[in-house]
Amino acid sequence: MAALDHEGGLFATLQQVGVKSAVVRDKDLAGSDATEVVEDIEVEKTLAPTSAAPTSPGAVTHQNLFRHPDAHPIVLDLVMLRKYGPEWLAWDPESAEIHIGHDFPGGNVSDLNLAKLNACKTLHLVDSFWQRWEVFTWCAMPFNGVFPDFRTMQVPTAAQMLVAVDIANRIREDSAWSGELQAFMKTIYKHDGVLVPLPPADFFHIEQDHLDVKEVDEKWVITRTGNKAPSGDTMLDEQLRRMLHLHQYLEESRAHLRQQMELIPHA
Repeated sequence: MAALDHEGGLFATLQQVGVKSAVVRDKDLAGSDATEVVEDIEVEKTLAPTSAAPTSPGAVTHQNLFRHPDAHPIVLDLVMLRKYGPEWLAWDPESAEIHIGHDFPGGNVSDLNLAKLNACKTLHLVDSFWQRWEVFTWCAMPFNGVFPDFRTMQVPTAAQMLVAVDIANRIREDSAWSGELQAFMKTIYKHDGVLVPLPPADFFHIEQDHLDVKEVDEKWVITRTGNKAPSGDTMLDEQLRRMLHLHQYLEESRAHLRQQMELIPHA
C-alpha cells in the first residue's frame, strides 16, 4: 500500500480553503505527549522492530536540519524565508523538496519536516488555523513532531495545543481566534483536566465551580517559579501538577527553538 501523501493532502486542503492573504513575518527571537485517536479507520501500518532500543538522533546541526525529527518548525520556516524569500510559499511540496536537496548540506528533507514546513505555510497564507478546528489540528500535529492524519481524526493534548499556539504567535499576530477554536480549546483543556488556561492559550475563561481561580493563580506563581509540583492530594495540588506538566512541555519546545536559532543564516 502506498504511503499517504500528508504534505500533498495539506496543500490540497489549503487550495480548497482559499488563499486570503500573503502575510510573511520573518521574526528574530530574543518529548511529545501521546495523541488521542477518537475515530477508527482501517489503515495499513508497518510496525518497527521492537527488539532494539531506539537510537538518539543527536543534536540538530546545519548538516541534518532538514532531516532531524527535532528540527523546530520556526527555524525551518525562517531558514526557507532567508534563503528563498516569500516565493517558497507558492511551491508545491515536490518543488520544495527538490530545492532543499539541491541547496542545503545533508541532502534531502524528511517527510515530517516537510509537514512542519507546510503547516507554517498554512499560517502564512490563510487564516483557517485560527478559525477551523480541523485545520488547527492538522497544523498542531507536525508542530509537535507528529504526522497529520487526514483520514483518522486526531485530537491534540493540552500541552500540544500550547506549543501550536506559541508557534502561531511567532509567525503571525494579525489573526483573531474564532469562537469555534476557543470552544475547541476549552474542550481540550477540560479533557486533560486543566480548568485554568495557561499562556499563550489563555484568551478565554473556562466555566467551572471546582476551583478558586484567584487561589490557583497565586499558587501557580510559586509552582512555576520553583518548577516543582506540589505533593499534596487536594484538587488544587492536582491542578497545579497538571499545569506544571503543560508549562514544562511548552518550555522544552521553546528551549529547542533558542538552541537552534544559531542555525539561521544572517541576512
